[in-house]
Amino acid sequence: MTACAFAPGHVTGFFAVHDGYNDLSHMGSRGGGWCLQRGAYAAVGHAEQTVVRIDHVPVDAPVTREGLRRLTDVPLDVDLRLELPVGQGFGMSAAGTLATCLAAANLLDLDPEAALLAAHEAEVSQGTGLGDAVGSWFGGGELRIKPGCPPHGWAMHVTAPESAEFLFCTLGTGIATDTIIRDPEWKERTRRFGDPAVDRVLEAGREHAWAELLHEAEAFTGAMGLQPANLVALGKQLPEDVQWGQCMLGGTLWAYGAPGDLDRAEALLEGHGELIRTRVDPNGARLVRGIPAPRPAM
Repeated sequence: MTACAFAPGHVTGFFAVHDGYNDLSHMGSRGGGWCLQRGAYAAVGHAEQTVVRIDHVPVDAPVTREGLRRLTDVPLDVDLRLELPVGQGFGMSAAGTLATCLAAANLLDLDPEAALLAAHEAEVSQGTGLGDAVGSWFGGGELRIKPGCPPHGWAMHVTAPESAEFLFCTLGTGIATDTIIRDPEWKERTRRFGDPAVDRVLEAGREHAWAELLHEAEAFTGAMGLQPANLVALGKQLPEDVQWGQCMLGGTLWAYGAPGDLDRAEALLEGHGELIRTRVDPNGARLVRGIPAPRPAM
């Protein structure tokens, strides 16, 4: 018997590290982001010893293994398929771990919310993120108002337009997330710019939350100063009506706009890095019947 699940990739637009707690479930971040229709699929079955594979190739996958350890002591066979690059700001460690834990919970008849808790705690303990699992769980856009995993953490759903589409361009080497979220000076900087951004989106109200979330994500890119020089140079060349910023934390440029504007942006970015174009996933992590065939390359 095999159980399968999907967890969407998650882009963090802005964030503020809040990790001053003794319990991993309370640790996390305030911030905002959105989920993508591409993400991680996991097929999980029983085994004599736990094995994790990506596209049928055995891998270490420390975050996924840590999530399983926190969820159960039953040995499991895990096969993952990742639709987005790892280490480039798409929250793929969290998505792969969440999909695995959700499928495992279904296989073992455990509470689905135990899967979220295990994935969140694994992500925090391994230093790969502070809120991607929570965002991936809920889907759509989200504003993480109180840090941590529910019921301790609290996130507000932000509804994206049905036509909301993003273009991404990965630009070489990513950013080691733990070097930022564990460094005292960088943590203070995230709080200086991230906490007020959360408050401003709240003040804008639900009707304007999506537009304000993107505006704050664009501003946070410049305020943090983490973006590679080539990302800034390319962003400045994009059409005037295209919003752009940096996926936190990674060397990936995100661009948002009308289809025609994204077509022009795509032409400008061609040859500068891997291009990915996808819509917002409104549903969040979920069980699926199986792992579909790979999507065709752009």
